[in-house]
Amino acid sequence: MIETLIIILIVGIFSAIVAPSWLMFINNQRLKASLDRAYWAMELAQSNAKRDKTSWQTSFKQVGENVQIAVHQADIPPGQVPANQWKNLEHQIQINTNDTTLRKVNENTNLVKENGTVWRAMFNYRGCPVYNKTDECGLTSILAKGNLTLSHPNLKNGDRCVIISTLLGHQRTSKRQSKPNPDNDKNRFCY
Repeated sequence: MIETLIIILIVGIFSAIVAPSWLMFINNQRLKASLDRAYWAMELAQSNAKRDKTSWQTSFKQVGENVQIAVHQADIPPGQVPANQWKNLEHQIQINTNDTTLRKVNENTNLVKENGTVWRAMFNYRGCPVYNKTDECGLTSILAKGNLTLSHPNLKNGDRCVIISTLLGHQRTSKRQSKPNPDNDKNRFCY
């Protein structure tokens, strides 16, 4: 009986030590999987735009504890995208609004609006990021570039981001850096 209690005590101590690390590992995996899906969605919108010779976009919105994502033609406002086309990212993943620089739009008009509820990455018929769906590559606002930063509430400083880094539409992923971007005056850490 005493031997069994000692074994149970040892297993309990071991579990108490390992559990936080295991939860951090699981949350990191959720964040990484969500980042990969966001990157893939932007790549898909860019590819569809080139294929169809028309503008496509990836839309992101925060719904409760979930981020939803949809890839659709830019002619369709996010509010008119059918509900079955919006896909959830992993549970508890959030958009870091302080570090995200994608354009916020009104979901019913798809027009850029500071108090919009949907973030978008739009690509024209040549696959370049654009501010308006009719803009040409290089003849658009520099604001067409941007990044989507995702975070998990239980991972301090664990932000991950997808960055559209050139006006030709090159995309890459990154993570939160220890110092803010020296080229930016808004203290953004994901670059």
